[in-house]
Amino acid sequence: MCRPQPRHGDSMNVFRRPRAVMALAAAVVACLAYPAWLAGRALLRVEVVGESMTPALLPGDFLLLHRGPPPSERAYGQIVMTDDPRPEGAGRVLLKRIVGLPGEALRVGGGVQVNARRLIEPYAHGDDPVSQHRGVQRLDDDAYFLLGDHRGASTDSRDFGPVPRSHITGTALLRYWPPERIGRLLPPPRRFLGTAMQPEAPAWSVEPIGGDAGMS
Repeated sequence: MCRPQPRHGDSMNVFRRPRAVMALAAAVVACLAYPAWLAGRALLRVEVVGESMTPALLPGDFLLLHRGPPPSERAYGQIVMTDDPRPEGAGRVLLKRIVGLPGEALRVGGGVQVNARRLIEPYAHGDDPVSQHRGVQRLDDDAYFLLGDHRGASTDSRDFGPVPRSHITGTALLRYWPPERIGRLLPPPRRFLGTAMQPEAPAWSVEPIGGDAGMS
């Protein structure tokens, strides 16, 4: 879970500290590495407030995000933001990692298997509760499967299903606070191990999720 960085109040005091100013300056410089991607685009600033993406993201981390989904050719492994689609999560936004891509056949539980191959996930840890979406399922052509890195502490696509591309509201670029954790948030390479399932899969229809709820 995350929340947009407030523009007023005590939280702004952090930007009056020299180290914070240097950190933000470093973040701006780092953004210059993305001129084509960021041209004409808005950035989002959010604070991490949950533990579902530890250790990649820790509570208290401040991130810069590119507004909207990542380019399709670089989608795997990206940390993205989406509205919490659950009724009890109205008004909240979530940060998760893209694990399944449009059109892929997925089996989740005891790890992730994609198109008959076991996905190697160096970022994942913790207990992996049995997915509510059992068996082999094929993602629609505009849908992504999102998981938290801390599998035992994450509400994600195992609970609410795949997420349409249009409902991904931001893509994490870098962390600019705290100073000792400044850096770009680069997706890992995609690697597989062995053969684990049948390639044939039933269609997995994706219901629209999200809505007009504001961020918390």
